[in-house]
Amino acid sequence: MEKILVMDEHNYDDNLEEIYRISVRGIIFVAGKLLMIESSFGEVKLPGGGMDPGENEYQALVREVKEETGYDVIPESIKPFGEIEEKRLAVYEPMIWHQINRLYFCDVYSEQGECEYSENEKEEGFHQVFYTIEEALEKNERMLEKEGLQAWNQREYKTLLLIRDYLEK
Repeated sequence: MEKILVMDEHNYDDNLEEIYRISVRGIIFVAGKLLMIESSFGEVKLPGGGMDPGENEYQALVREVKEETGYDVIPESIKPFGEIEEKRLAVYEPMIWHQINRLYFCDVYSEQGECEYSENEKEEGFHQVFYTIEEALEKNERMLEKEGLQAWNQREYKTLLLIRDYLEK
């Protein structure tokens, strides 16, 4: 998969232990709007998350989209978009956070089931929403201004810019 963005903050000691994680995220349009997840404090992100042991990327994508949105991905519709690499000092421990985010365009079946949020996602009030790319960019821009430059907010904002640029070509 083509690397489309590297976000390395260089704010860590190279001798620290590294947390390495592969994440998958779905770029899903329904009736012209992007299917996203929003927290109670206004953060919006693409549905997705880390891979479980033994899963391949497509299996993780299907599972994560179902858990976070209630929608089932149409497997034949999955198409790679690109990879975003993040590297920075971890938020909660003195370690290097190194995450590879693999992005996929995909479609979902029209019928929606139940969401299965993690305890952390429930605490943060996550719920599924539909926004145009411009609406999502505006929300994330406000989030950056309000919360400061959190790495995950920067990633989501820059990801949306890349998607918008790709679609405008």
